[in-house]
Amino acid sequence: MLPKALRSLVSELSKLPGVGERTALRYTLHLLRSKNKQVEDLIRSLEEVNAAIGTCPSCFFWTEEARCPICEDNGRVSTKLCVVRDAPDVLALEKFKKHPWKYHVLQGLLSPLSGRGPKQIRLDELMKRLSTEGYQECILAFDATLEGDATALYIRQQMSELQMNVKISRTALGLPAGSSVEYLDPSTLEHALNHRFELS
Repeated sequence: MLPKALRSLVSELSKLPGVGERTALRYTLHLLRSKNKQVEDLIRSLEEVNAAIGTCPSCFFWTEEARCPICEDNGRVSTKLCVVRDAPDVLALEKFKKHPWKYHVLQGLLSPLSGRGPKQIRLDELMKRLSTEGYQECILAFDATLEGDATALYIRQQMSELQMNVKISRTALGLPAGSSVEYLDPSTLEHALNHRFELS
């Protein structure tokens, strides 16, 4: 019953993560009822993002310059490189505190079932940075998932094969602060037990 143009917009909006067909229809109706200026502003913003935003050739974080602000920050002369799955992870880590280290965005984790192998993410570039940029520690800040575990194991094996003299660490896994044991999922509990420490 919807006109073709509205059906097309609903279809495109419903492709966004977390947006179902009903939500897409609500967005479409809101835009239809909005003043023309709001629609024009949205179109202009989308065109600007599409034209201007790329990835930093060094760390693969978002940028609209030759290099991203993190790589250009001279205050981040660090011997530590923090490796993350994707750009939003950098935003989460930097939200409350500016860290001294630099980042490397893999743009995904290893997932053979999804067709993502070592060549589909930025692992070769990571090994090159670790070999040439003088880092003393590689911090792996991955999700506590099978994909995160597999990617961490692969990186450790590659670093061992290349005989890199770089410490490798992973963000702590376990009980969230303020959590109740009875309500935690089995995977979180297992990680917490496997990474227990002695009280002194």
